[in-house]
Amino acid sequence: MGAIPLGEDILLARHGGSIIKFRQDRKNRATVAYLRGGATDSASNLLSTRVLSPAESIGRGAVSYLDDESSVSRDEVRSLVKISLGFSAVMGIVFGGLLLALYKVGGNEAITSLSTMGTM
Repeated sequence: MGAIPLGEDILLARHGGSIIKFRQDRKNRATVAYLRGGATDSASNLLSTRVLSPAESIGRGAVSYLDDESSVSRDEVRSLVKISLGFSAVMGIVFGGLLLALYKVGGNEAITSLSTMGTM
């Protein structure tokens, strides 16, 4: 038993039980389905193997984002940026407070020893 052509899978997904019979169009490398009611449909038996370069992929992603067609909306991105900036500001204040507390407790020597710890 040979492999099922790709076009048959595609046509089955599209039409399911309304397919009467299949025919292989070898010239065009496609599968043709005859449907109930006399209609026909065809699907290619070939997969497109063209791979996008990273620049093309990023470009398409940017265009879909700017056209507001991407899976992440602009409002979601703005919300995430606001949360990130807020978190960064809070962590900066906490880090500054810790450095100030270290300076109050240990003086200039504590800050100097802290800055030279990484060179050992």
